[in-house]
Amino acid sequence: MDSRNDTESEILKRKSRSPSVFGEHEPKRPKMEFEEAERLEDIAKQYKKFSAAPKFNLNSEELFCICRKPDVDGELMIICDGCEEWFHTKCMKVENNFTQLFDKFFCKFCQWKGDGVTRWNRKCRQPGCLKPIRKEEKSKYCSDECGEKFMALQLTGSQVLTRADLSFVVNYCGSYTDLQALGAKFPELPEVVQLDLTKLPENVRSKLTEIGEKRKHVSAQYEQTQAKAKYLARVKDMISVVNEKLQALAGPAVADEAAPKSKKKKSKSSKKVDLCCFQDSFNKRLFEPLADMSILDIDVGEAFNSEIEEAIERYQDKEQTSGGNLCLQDRRKCLRHSGWFSLLSDKIWKRLTELQAVLEKLEQQQSETLRDYSIAVYEKEN
Repeated sequence: MDSRNDTESEILKRKSRSPSVFGEHEPKRPKMEFEEAERLEDIAKQYKKFSAAPKFNLNSEELFCICRKPDVDGELMIICDGCEEWFHTKCMKVENNFTQLFDKFFCKFCQWKGDGVTRWNRKCRQPGCLKPIRKEEKSKYCSDECGEKFMALQLTGSQVLTRADLSFVVNYCGSYTDLQALGAKFPELPEVVQLDLTKLPENVRSKLTEIGEKRKHVSAQYEQTQAKAKYLARVKDMISVVNEKLQALAGPAVADEAAPKSKKKKSKSSKKVDLCCFQDSFNKRLFEPLADMSILDIDVGEAFNSEIEEAIERYQDKEQTSGGNLCLQDRRKCLRHSGWFSLLSDKIWKRLTELQAVLEKLEQQQSETLRDYSIAVYEKEN
């Protein structure tokens, strides 16, 4: 039985989130009544008594709070976000100054029923200020005034910035705009800006050299993949040329005299030529370095002259499936090579994305190496 009561006591020790970390000499938020350990049976009895209590007294005055008293003395009250009942801050043992920090308030009965838990807004960083921060602006202060006061307090008697330091900063900046921009950009060292490896330490120089070699290798792969993407686009142009030439050789459809039959014959004889045109060499070239880059710049008819002539000759001889390099099946009926162009395009796009990510990571590593070197130099000087 004792263990059960202990368990219930632990369950009821639900403490609301603190508004913020208070300063050493600041008054801490007092515990509210329902934050103290109470047995479930006690709260159940209190809730039963609270629910059964009359809403009005004999003078027809509305009664509020767990004390069931009217609002006659102008005492500050807070409303529960669960049951929407009004409670006196005094009865809830909450100081009036802390009421502004409530985000959601749930009375002990609503917390007991599981309707919600009281939540607090974070307190302003300025000592002595008990107002909530401006969450929409992601600020640590309730107002600009409090922020300025806090920073002034930090600078007063600071061992980081002396009066001589502050005087130097003010005199260094030629205008108010320069003062505002001060610190917006990291002050890189001259050897870092010029990327002069001869002026850098051996460990930094070796690390940058290693990163540079990797970037050179990945950049070459990226350029090759871009060339392959351009080559695949040229292949698509070549397929369009083949289909257009075969369509022109087929000639216009001959109309029949019978109207109902003429439409059917016309649609059959004037069928659009749309060949598959898959070739094994296309797939191989996309996974091997392109030896001849000139094919990317010359005319499509000249670059793929042999493939175009072979396709026209074989198609006219009705040899769509036998021999040759190009597949001359109708693109919509060729199940073997269905969607081959889209698959190859996706592979190239994926490879370009991967290489771009590697280049960005290497560039970030180089920037971090140089930044760490600059910070080490500044720390050593100070």
